[in-house]
Amino acid sequence: MLMTQKRLAVLAISVVSGFSLTPAIAQDNSNQANNSSENSAHSSQSKADSTANKPGNVRPIGQWNYQQLYQSGGVRADRLLEASVLNANGDEIGSVENAILNQDNRIIALIAQVGGMWDIGDTHVAIPWEEIKLTDTGVQVPIREDNVDDYGLFDESYVIKQDLDQATQVEDDVMTGPQTWKITDLLNDYASIDDGEGYGYVTNALFSKEGVLQALVIDPSEERYGQGPYAYPFYGYEQGWRPGDSAYQISYSSEETKTLPTFDYTQYDSPWNTTQANQ
Repeated sequence: MLMTQKRLAVLAISVVSGFSLTPAIAQDNSNQANNSSENSAHSSQSKADSTANKPGNVRPIGQWNYQQLYQSGGVRADRLLEASVLNANGDEIGSVENAILNQDNRIIALIAQVGGMWDIGDTHVAIPWEEIKLTDTGVQVPIREDNVDDYGLFDESYVIKQDLDQATQVEDDVMTGPQTWKITDLLNDYASIDDGEGYGYVTNALFSKEGVLQALVIDPSEERYGQGPYAYPFYGYEQGWRPGDSAYQISYSSEETKTLPTFDYTQYDSPWNTTQANQ
């Protein structure tokens, strides 16, 4: 929450009888000048405090810009969730359905549907992120027909087991374990700013090439906040967010959000980008 700007009391000016008016006026002007300087200093400090004293590790909005995102590039969630899954030979064997993250906001596995061309039929698997290679045509994985069982989705570190006796197929929206969450827990969620006012919707997420969540992309729903999209840092668990929350709260005020420029997808180097800007 932003700190309320301090109000300074106005000093009363007393006129002392029996003295010349000239030194009294001079003293009065000196007092006013000192008070003005003090007010200005307190005002500047209050403004600094309003951005510096954010809870947890929330950085002031003035210290957040897109240059590092543009320079490093990364992986767009919308592209990742549309990516083809390729075997070691580069043949398509399935598609990415979701991404599982840990409490440090890092991808630990991808949920994929594979095996349509095999005798086992379509199967949902969890592929550790460290076994994945990003290529120009998709996500390359070491899964084969003879080792697909080694990538079972129901691993205690990934997914909570449901009533498998009644489940014939595990969908991409399967519940994750207590220490993990899915990127779809955030995408398309309603977003509000830190004073509780409605702001817009989470339309995308940006990951580093190592799988760390860099930012959330949010499109405002009202013109007074601009057209967007805008990229905001994501703090997750450390700021009280939990998977399943009905809305995502941005850690900045309405005035702070207006200082961000539009995020330019064309400057963000990412696999599987199309030629369409902002898509």
